Amino acid sequence: MNLRKTWFSVVPIGVALVAAACGGSTPSSTNPADETGTLTVWLMNGSAPKSVVDGVNADFKVKYPNVTVNVEIQQWGDIGTKLDTAYAGSSPPDVVELGNTLVAKYAAAGALEDISGKKSSFANSSTWLQSLTDSCTVTKKLYCVPYYAGSRAIIYRKDFFTAAGVTPPDSLDGLLTVGQKLMTAHSSDPNFSALYYPGKYWYAALPFVWDFGGDIASQSGGKWQGTLSSSNSQQGLTTLDNLVTKLSRADKTGDEAKQDQAFAQGHIAMIIANGWEVGVITSATGGDPSLADKLGAFPIPSHVAGQTAPVFLGGSDLGVAAKSKHQNLANDWIAMLTGSKHMTEMATVGGVIPNTTSMLGLGTGLNSVFFNAAKNSKFVPNSENWANVENANVLPDMLVKIFTGQQKVPDATAAASTRITSILNGGG
Repeated sequence: MNLRKTWFSVVPIGVALVAAACGGSTPSSTNPADETGTLTVWLMNGSAPKSVVDGVNADFKVKYPNVTVNVEIQQWGDIGTKLDTAYAGSSPPDVVELGNTLVAKYAAAGALEDISGKKSSFANSSTWLQSLTDSCTVTKKLYCVPYYAGSRAIIYRKDFFTAAGVTPPDSLDGLLTVGQKLMTAHSSDPNFSALYYPGKYWYAALPFVWDFGGDIASQSGGKWQGTLSSSNSQQGLTTLDNLVTKLSRADKTGDEAKQDQAFAQGHIAMIIANGWEVGVITSATGGDPSLADKLGAFPIPSHVAGQTAPVFLGGSDLGVAAKSKHQNLANDWIAMLTGSKHMTEMATVGGVIPNTTSMLGLGTGLNSVFFNAAKNSKFVPNSENWANVENANVLPDMLVKIFTGQQKVPDATAAASTRITSILNGGG
């Protein structure tokens, strides 16, 4: 899943570069100074700041003075087509940044190197973010290195909370109570939402499913089974439906694409959002700069008081082509980028969540809430066919049917589970 460029440009981050060894280098089979050739790297537009990439290449040049690194910036819009073509050829790029939901497809196709035996050579591999680690793991083998992530939390209006006499809740019951008090305080505003929740927003629905012990699907004996119809999943979705019914006046058939602009108009107290959305809300274009000092954030609470719900992490991984003629060099370049020195820069300069829980303390201001939310994360079913589930809009359609009252939770989840089972097992 790709993260939007705005994350890097509009969320203020305190810059405090920490000097640390790159670490995690994969040893080459010969003297590094004797290595020659060209290493081709595909990174996505808006992922790493140029200063970080330049720093990695400078460190790499010191170790491999006779190797040329050619970094090519790709666009998210056509990356799928370009990857399909590149991996089908005889000379694909050596290193590729992959949206985390793309890894399973290319791993299953044999396009990525199995790096299971090299995991310990990468820095912080024992503390990689769980969601990104899961995205790199297909049939119990490791096919990539976690790169960076973005998480969701609840952005709220501090002034609305103060006026209503409420504080950020630490449980889902508390969220409902706070929301109802906010709805009462703004009862004269027919457009007001205490918790603005567009109906198709499936990324924000997953924490509720996971928090009650449910999931999208499970795998056994090589076969997938949709599990949204389980009692635990239904409990999470029923809880969410209750919140949406009582607290949201968002379009129950719409998506979250414009929720930031809606928030900036002053009729919303809370949204479930990515960290970079703070910058959109307060931007001079489509937002309201005067809100900068009025925004707060808190993690999505669990139904268990004092705990937080698991979140889905959007983000990227770094994989090495199975056909690469420079696999050792490729892995070493990745090791340098994901080592402590440059991961620190990704967090402090780039403003993204680094790939390890050991660096989540680098988040500052509101970003610290989103960084900390990444400590508790889960991933979608890591199947080569997951993209087909997304393309079929199974989850958004299920949520719309629930929120609009077209179907009860048991019926909607049963239909979705049946469809997911079919698609993940290669059907339509």
